[in-house]
Amino acid sequence: MCLFKYLKYFYSAFRALIISAAIFFFSFAANAQDNNKAFGDSIFITNGLTGNIYLLPVNTIKLPDFDTMKPVNIIYADSINIPPRSWSAGFPGLRDRFEWFGIEYKGFFKARKEGEYLFRLLSDDGSKLFIDDSLIINNDGLHGAYSKIGKVMLDDSRHSIKIQYFQGPRYQVALQLFASINNSKEEIFPGTNFILYTQGERKNKMFYFLILTGLIVLYFIFFFRRNNKRGKTTKDKK
Repeated sequence: MCLFKYLKYFYSAFRALIISAAIFFFSFAANAQDNNKAFGDSIFITNGLTGNIYLLPVNTIKLPDFDTMKPVNIIYADSINIPPRSWSAGFPGLRDRFEWFGIEYKGFFKARKEGEYLFRLLSDDGSKLFIDDSLIINNDGLHGAYSKIGKVMLDDSRHSIKIQYFQGPRYQVALQLFASINNSKEEIFPGTNFILYTQGERKNKMFYFLILTGLIVLYFIFFFRRNNKRGKTTKDKK
């Protein structure tokens, strides 16, 4: 009877240990996955930014000219929201890279209303914000989590946006873009003030349009050629 009692206690303790280990494992896996996708995901989205990832030389101290470099991977993000954190997860398909890398996000957006917008760009390390190819914020250089602000007048037409970022030595990272209008509370871009479009959307629409146009043209060519053959066959029979 005493042995059974001890076995019962042992079973309860063992079961609690297994449950605790399972909870810890799944929580760790979930956090690792979230960290891995902090800068974006490999799955294409239409309402986001396209991010090209570049490998940088060790001891890089400022943003390079990404136009002269070839990206090693592409990710997509629906916002720029990586608060200051420790990060060593890498990227989807590039998990062993967590220092000395650069990202250039590009996309299009529309402001829901016209006005002067205040942007704030926080990063660790350097970053820059361009709107319609104009430099709005320059927060470049090797530094900890630090933010700078910039203002720009926007109408409700379509605008281009580009965010450049580089990470120096491990392990601390940060990249957040905030926006506000008329002294309102700032929000993570795009928030409620903007509609975001992934760069390349126009090209995709044009590509599908050209395919559809080509199919229609082929259909009419086939249709007229078939009718001509039928007409000739009818004449021959007569």
